[in-house]
Amino acid sequence: MGLTLAGAARLLVDPVLALVFPTRCPACESPMDHPRSGPLCEACWVSLPRHGTAVCACGVPLVSPHAAACHRCRRGLSPFARGASLGPYDGALRVVIHELKYRGRRRAATQLAERLSGDPRVQGVLRGADVLVPVPLHPRRHRERGFNQAELLARELGRGAGVAVTPGALVRRADTASQAGLTAARRRANVAGAFAVRQRARVAGRVIVLVDDVYTTGATARACATALRAAGAAEIRLLTVARVD
Repeated sequence: MGLTLAGAARLLVDPVLALVFPTRCPACESPMDHPRSGPLCEACWVSLPRHGTAVCACGVPLVSPHAAACHRCRRGLSPFARGASLGPYDGALRVVIHELKYRGRRRAATQLAERLSGDPRVQGVLRGADVLVPVPLHPRRHRERGFNQAELLARELGRGAGVAVTPGALVRRADTASQAGLTAARRRANVAGAFAVRQRARVAGRVIVLVDDVYTTGATARACATALRAAGAAEIRLLTVARVD
């Protein structure tokens, strides 16, 4: 199959960009041969960290490979029927999420969504889903950042899987403090009641996939699930790019 015009242009332009505007991979500091394909170099994209242990159906990596489910699922406490993530929040995966979230490298959302879509566990979460709902930012934070990384990821995933995306279905009504650095208990208190469903008809009776960039303690995801369940969601699933082990 011949090269497309876009592909041919990249072959011509990338070497020039690499020469005139030399850049380095933010994960490994190697020179970027193809700056337009950033933010990571090809080697780092290929070697993104993946979960090395067995994973519960809800997406939580299991402490023991012999365990049938995580402690929350065993006790019936997980609000998520299914879940998946690409890998642990570490190494190049952590770097690329930071490039997207804090440096506005929006192209990373497309590339991360492509890699998520190729994961069999992610495919299982998307199968039979009715709608993707990104974890929302408060309007003030959205204005400051200029975008919601979870929405960018959801749109790319939805486009590839043919699943509708409803970024306005779930809203963040409380301008909570950043979760970074908080204990698990303080994270739960920080987001309690922070989310609400504004488009109930888009949620009630449907299989919802909640989408976010990072799962840390799960406080935010569970607070979102509480609001979605109260609005009548039939089933809630969860997709994140990374999980903190």
